[in-house]
Amino acid sequence: MMTVKVKKPILVAGLGISFLLWLGESLHEEVIAIGEWGVLSLMAIGTGIWWWQEKQPKKTVYQTISPLTLKEINQAISDGEKILKIVKKESPESNLLELETELKRLPEKLNNQFLCLGLFGNSKTGKIGLQSLLNHETYFKEIKWLAQENLEKINQKIDLIVFLISTDLTESQWQLIQQSHQNHQRCLIVLNQPEQSNTEEQEVILQQIKQRVRTIIPSNDVVAVNSNPTPLKIRQYKDDQSYQEWTEIKPPNVAPLKNRLNSILSQEREQLIWGKVWREAQEIKEQGKQILNKVRCDRALPIMEKYQWIAAAAAFANPVSSLDLLATAAINAQMVVDLSGIYQQKFTLSQGQAASAAIGKLMMKLGLVELSTHAISSLLKSNAITYVAGGATQGVSAAYLTRVAGLSLVEYFQEQEVSSQSNQSLDIKKLSTKIKQVFEQTKRTEILQGFVKQTLPKLS
Repeated sequence: MMTVKVKKPILVAGLGISFLLWLGESLHEEVIAIGEWGVLSLMAIGTGIWWWQEKQPKKTVYQTISPLTLKEINQAISDGEKILKIVKKESPESNLLELETELKRLPEKLNNQFLCLGLFGNSKTGKIGLQSLLNHETYFKEIKWLAQENLEKINQKIDLIVFLISTDLTESQWQLIQQSHQNHQRCLIVLNQPEQSNTEEQEVILQQIKQRVRTIIPSNDVVAVNSNPTPLKIRQYKDDQSYQEWTEIKPPNVAPLKNRLNSILSQEREQLIWGKVWREAQEIKEQGKQILNKVRCDRALPIMEKYQWIAAAAAFANPVSSLDLLATAAINAQMVVDLSGIYQQKFTLSQGQAASAAIGKLMMKLGLVELSTHAISSLLKSNAITYVAGGATQGVSAAYLTRVAGLSLVEYFQEQEVSSQSNQSLDIKKLSTKIKQVFEQTKRTEILQGFVKQTLPKLS
């Protein structure tokens, strides 16, 4: 039998009295009123609802944003400085010289008048021909152009995006445009169609696009051009029924785009430059945050693993059928406190208990307790020796659910704004999302098999 020394006061009391109090307060009405079968039914219903919700398509809702101000840019630079200071404090060995140098240069870049425009579009949308036509204009010769087909991610250093399409916007293209808008990247939508296309059809498509994007893109930023007219064969008949035939090539028509670009570059150049500086500050902040999260995660994982083994030992010694998670309530509470300290949230013991209770209720509501217990039990049945031990299922389940809770908390804390001040609040909705994501990532059979093999020796 595994022996675990527990020095935390909340664990000493929690493994006895606190568990009974928590069980009585949290499940008194549910367990007493409807009995064990009712609890299992609620688990099944919760699992079904969760499964249905997970299958529904989720679309990110993007909001219209206001133009940047100099105050917001300075705040973004200041936030980056704060992040790097926290990283240096918590991990003095981290090499931040490059990020610090880039951050110090940002104020100077506010006066830089150089612009970078990007041509984005799938193949056969006429990017090369359009870029060539624009480069002939004197006004655009001082501007760097970037052409790109990969639309998964837009270069953050591009000041203005010319988004080229040959038909209506796809959903993925619209999502990308909205993301760019959130990043303060100005975007023009250009419908590039051949001359022989139906004029009425062109106008219908153009109006559809304008209507669809109207919340973030003004109608005059959606234009139609023809950068590569298709040669037309002309046949003229004479009175004697003979005819003369020739090929006629109309000149390209990109004037609507040129006029709009000229207007934006002359009137909004400062805002375009500010947007790039703001994005660079955000990128430096994000890189600093990634370094910090890596440092903190390396500290958090051993703590989380310690508590999952404590939970396994407690449940194995005193198994409670179908309620494995509840037996680990006090253990999870102390784990919440310790993890929050690593991420500078610094929950009190009472906050840790409240958070642990909330996590327990979420797992019960989502049906994770029943799902994990059933899956682990099935795996253990394949080994008659381990299955003989009545507490094995409860012990492994408790360890697994504690790990899910710990990983969910780590991912939740990593997404919070980094601050040297304690936040002491928990967004249950966001945490619920993290719990579902972590459970989906770890419930696969091969992962559970590995976890069971890792856990069983701890119980022997």
